[in-house]
Parts: sequence; structure tokens; C-alpha cells
Amino acid sequence: GGLHPNEAMPDLPENPTSSVSSGLVAAQRLADSGSSQLAENVTRALVVGGLGLAYIATSTALIAYNKYLINLDRFPFSVPLVLIHAVFCSCLSSVLFLVKPSLFPSLTDPENKVDVDRGLIFKGALPIALLFSGQLVLSNTAYLHSSVAFLQMMKEANLALVYTFSLAAALERFNWRSAWLLVAVLAATTMTIHGELHFSSTGFMFQGTSQLFESTKIVLQAMLLSSHGRKLDALAYVLLVMPLCAIILSAMLLVLVYVWPNMHLMTPTMADLITWWPHLLVNAVVAFALNVVVALFVKHSSAVSFILAGILKDAMIVLSGVMFLSEVISIMQGVGFALQLAFILVYTLVKTFPDKFERGIVPGLIAVLLGEAYAPKLLPALPAPAPGKDYGALEAATSALKGGEKGRSSDAAIDDNACEPRTEGSSMRPT
Repeated sequence: GGLHPNEAMPDLPENPTSSVSSGLVAAQRLADSGSSQLAENVTRALVVGGLGLAYIATSTALIAYNKYLINLDRFPFSVPLVLIHAVFCSCLSSVLFLVKPSLFPSLTDPENKVDVDRGLIFKGALPIALLFSGQLVLSNTAYLHSSVAFLQMMKEANLALVYTFSLAAALERFNWRSAWLLVAVLAATTMTIHGELHFSSTGFMFQGTSQLFESTKIVLQAMLLSSHGRKLDALAYVLLVMPLCAIILSAMLLVLVYVWPNMHLMTPTMADLITWWPHLLVNAVVAFALNVVVALFVKHSSAVSFILAGILKDAMIVLSGVMFLSEVISIMQGVGFALQLAFILVYTLVKTFPDKFERGIVPGLIAVLLGEAYAPKLLPALPAPAPGKDYGALEAATSALKGGEKGRSSDAAIDDNACEPRTEGSSMRPT
């Protein structure tokens, strides 16, 4: 049972106490590292959660405040209201750019910097500003005739409009799954319109025209900005577009005052401005705060966080109309709106994480919301789409041409020229 005479003694630590101390130090360092990582994760979650709540609160507050002001007994002047927003946001964003340039990475970050030249202003920002001004004026005028809840339910159909316009502009590829989801969104929207208890054809026309302006604007900015690599962050977008909106709205106001007075686009007297200027100032502050919060939230949150916050924001806007503005919605509208949000959530997640949904909608939702570990593995992957089944997209043909010129690098060309329209489901859902 003892050692063989020629067998060496096992190595023993010269100082057992020192070895134990080293182990304790290593364990302490590991514990400290874990604690710091946990603290960092908690801090990040609190920041994202706080910004998400601020995004929902400011967006809901701005729409409710606009509805409160746009009333025949208060300040029913949509053009001046939007003009005040544009001037105020232009001035404050300029000040913010001087004080904190890092909040404008599109204009200051060497790696992401966008060259602001004549082409960007006149071929990109100006057409977008024209559509943006029309969208804001029309959507605010609709508050005179329809409820916040009804108008927000109508806005949910923007997703289908943007998809259709993107197909026409060859920015999007036709996909049956996306098409069926958007048909479901439109069916749910039809329920909300049919269930409206106080339907106004005037409000419906103003809002519908506003949505056409907004959807065209989203597709146009994808064509003029994103497709040329000019991706602007939220505050840089405000800094470039809002001054142009202010000029356009000023010209529109002059026409309404001196050339073509209109019963739907009324103009205020000096007495109206003096009476309501405190509310107009606070309202403009909320509008600018929303832009800042959106910029920070996009910077710190994940795609899933922003999508879920957008869905919750839409729900809160409708709820605020019911709770604070005494608006009434029917059961059919409530069911239709719930279906709208559900289908839009699924559509947006499918567009944002297409690889997660290769095995179907349900496994994809589980993979995105709960993690890959919880996703069912038994379902077979869906077959790849057959070639030649993409309709309405010209990227492939264009990329193939460029590939021939560049030595058959078609895959890289497709990646470089692929352009997704920025909806508020990804980063610009309707607000």
C-alpha cells in the first residue's frame, strides 16, 4: 500500500496557505466581474425602459394636446400650429447641434457622415419637406372632425400603403406572407371604420389624404436618401427638414391669409395668438422633446424594443382618447384595433428578423420574443422561394448589370442596393 522505492513523491505546494489565498482572490474577482456585469445590464435595462416610457408618453401627450387645441372653441388653426412646431424645432435643434454635436452622428461622425450638398437639399430634403408639411397640416385638420381613437386606427393602414407604393417604386419584393398579413391589417382596419359611432366623411378624407402624403414621403425618402447611402439619424433629419417645412408652411399661411382663405384651413387673429401662446409654447416643447426622445431611444434600444414600444404607443394613444378626451369606441372597433396591433406586430417582426421565421410564424415569434432555445425544432424549414417569383423589385436586375461591370459580384451588389422602406414598424412607424 506504500510508495514504490523508485516512485517519485507527488508535488506539493510549497505554501498551501498562499494557494488558498490565490483561489479566494480569483473567486472574488470573478464575483466582482459578475456583479459589475449584472449592474451594467440592469442600468441598460433601466435606461431603455425609461426611454421607451418617455417615447410612449411624449408621443401620446403630443397627439392628445394637438386634439385639445384643434377645436373650434380653442385654436382650430392647423397651419399656424404646425408652423410653430417647425420653427421651434428648427431653432432648438440648431442650438442642440452647437451644444451636443454627438447627438447628430449623421452630420458629425466621420464613419457615418452624410455630405450636405445641393443635391441632398433640393433632390432629397425639399420634396420630403413638401410631403411632410402636407401630411402634418391634413392630419391635424382631421382632429376638427374625427376622434383621436378613430384617426389612430386609420393610421395603422399606413403599413399596407407603404408596402404597395414600395412595390410600385421597385423598392420592395413581393412576398405572399407579407401580403396576407397586410390584407389582414386592412380587414381589421375596415372593422374599425365600419364600427365608428360618429363617422365623419370630411375627417375620413382629410386623414386618408394625409396618409397618402405620409406613405409617399416614406417611400420617397427611401428612394432619395437611403438608396444613396444617405441615412439620417432622427435629429439630423429634423435639423435638415424642419427649416424647409417652416418656409413651405409660411408660404402656405400667406396664401391662406391674402390670396385664398379657406373654411377648412382657417387662420388666427393676433388676439387668438395672444390668448393661446402659453399653450402653443408648451405644445411646441412637447413636439421637440418627442424628437429628442426618439433619437435617444433608437440609439439605445434594440429593434424588438422599438417595435414593441411602437405597438404599445399606438394602444396608449387610443386609450388616451377614450380616458381623457371622453371619446367612445364600439366593441367592433376595439376588436378590430386589437387585431390591427397583433397583425402589425407579426408583420414588423417578420420583416425585421426574416431568418427567425423560416419555420413558420409561431416558431418565429417564440424565437424572437423568448429566444432560440425556446423555439420548436421539430417543424421543417420552409422551402426557399423559387427563382423568378419576386414581383415588383428591380434590384436583382440592376445588381446583375452592376455585377457584370464589376466582375460578377452580383451578391455584393444586391446587398449594397437593397433598400427597405423605413416604416414606424422598423424605425419610422407612423406617429
